[in-house]
Amino acid sequence: MGIEQIIASLPDKSPSDREKIRANISRLLEKGSEKERKDAQALQDAMNALAHTEAQSLFERLDGLDDAQLVAAAFAFLPATDTEVKIIEALLNHPASTSTELSKACGWKAQTWHMHFGKMCKDREIYLWPAPPSVVRDGEKIMTAILADLDENENRWTMKPNVAAAFRAMNIGAGK
Repeated sequence: MGIEQIIASLPDKSPSDREKIRANISRLLEKGSEKERKDAQALQDAMNALAHTEAQSLFERLDGLDDAQLVAAAFAFLPATDTEVKIIEALLNHPASTSTELSKACGWKAQTWHMHFGKMCKDREIYLWPAPPSVVRDGEKIMTAILADLDENENRWTMKPNVAAAFRAMNIGAGK
């Protein structure tokens, strides 16, 4: 398959296929022949242009949606895994709990809930953005603040009411 055909096929590639292509591009840019480096650069440029176009299209589709609609869209684009359903339900069913208490509600120990919740939010940042900035960590975004509030004095988590309603509408959590 020639480079033009590969570039033409990019919109149909899955995220994991695109990751593999990017890894291949990096390898070829570093160690490939002159032709391979030229093709890899063309492919990288095409992938960057496609990513920009897709991001702009996504922005236009999501622009004007309220928080609950954004949550519904985010979880429609990237459905919740079984683990993510577990962490969402733990927070919905145990509001004002610490990360340790939420981990325990999931059958885990320590801060495991917090790690999974942060990753879930980060994975959907493109749909839910912008994440608010940290008050204490200069320049860092707080991914979890997209979906939940943290009482920093008590270190207790509560799902935002409009987000909770969105999850319940998706049959996730208390009062389903």
